Amino acid sequence: MDEIDPFEPGSQIFVGTVKFWRNGYGELVTDSGVTVPFSMQGQPAFRVGMRVRIVARKYRPRFFADSVMAAD
Repeated sequence: MDEIDPFEPGSQIFVGTVKFWRNGYGELVTDSGVTVPFSMQGQPAFRVGMRVRIVARKYRPRFFADSVMAAD
């Protein structure tokens, strides 16, 4: 039996400021003011207030971060 893929197809890029980051969970406030929740497992930690760029896939009910890096 095939397992259902929990991820929606494609990825999205978010740029903004870290609002919360702890224990594999994080929240980013985007430049447009939207707060986006992420699963951050396996990603390096960034401090609150730092600007980052996140490439993520939709994983209900939040996004799963594929990569995170400091934003310019």
